[in-house]
Amino acid sequence: MKKRTASDNSQFSFYLLLFLTLGLVVLGWLNVYWQYVSLREATKKATKAAALEIVRSTSRAANSFWNDQLTILGLSEDTITTDQIRAIESQFFAEYIAPIQLLVPEGNAWVIGYNNEMVFDTSVDFPYFGMTIDEFLPVQAQNGGATQYEQMLQDVLLRHESTGEYIWLTEKGLEIGAWAPAILDETNNIKWMIGLTTPLSAVLEVSGSNASVRQSVAQMTGVTVVVLLVFYAFVVGQRRVRALQKQVAQLRIEIDHAKRQQEVDLIVESEYFQALKAKAAQMRERANSA
Repeated sequence: MKKRTASDNSQFSFYLLLFLTLGLVVLGWLNVYWQYVSLREATKKATKAAALEIVRSTSRAANSFWNDQLTILGLSEDTITTDQIRAIESQFFAEYIAPIQLLVPEGNAWVIGYNNEMVFDTSVDFPYFGMTIDEFLPVQAQNGGATQYEQMLQDVLLRHESTGEYIWLTEKGLEIGAWAPAILDETNNIKWMIGLTTPLSAVLEVSGSNASVRQSVAQMTGVTVVVLLVFYAFVVGQRRVRALQKQVAQLRIEIDHAKRQQEVDLIVESEYFQALKAKAAQMRERANSA
């Protein structure tokens, strides 16, 4: 079995430290990523739950508001006109929907009217007044905005209560939403859809999730820098050790050579060697004379 040299041990230590260093750094960054994913999913879940409770409450308020307005205006389900329905929808939006916010001002609360039209929305990014939701969502998608809205569209058209995610504008990113129906008049199919959507990025910022992740990133960055500096110092040290080992080996070779030369000189200068040298010279002279 071949015996391991000091050089082999040094190389083994180097690769072992390299593996441990990279492993610790990778595990640290994976932990930061898992923390971000965990906070993101928890925030999405909590936002959906809160938004759903809000739209449910607003939906119940819509029924009371509708009945009160019919009483105030002296109308009935048989005598109310389309213009009067739209007027009630607009008033409901102004009094109940427009003030709703979930944590951040970037969110939007909205009403889809009985004819699937969006009730007046003051958002500057909504230019589709008078269009139904199944018309303006594909248009927004073609303009490079809306994506992942299929579930919400189906729920709205079928008046199903649910929560979901979609993108309206790419710069706002993923929005978390909830929607619930308000069944006002089954006979005339007057059913509103109350919705509330909030950009996930804004919720993550306000809730402190982003701050927590940024702190972890900063800490892990510091740890990574320290670990890399220690590893760099070890590499530099190893290079110096190998250089010294090479110098020592070279010095040994030079010492061995000088020692051998000294031994040769001692032999050459000895009386025995001189006598042999003289005898060899005499034998050469006799050979030449013969």
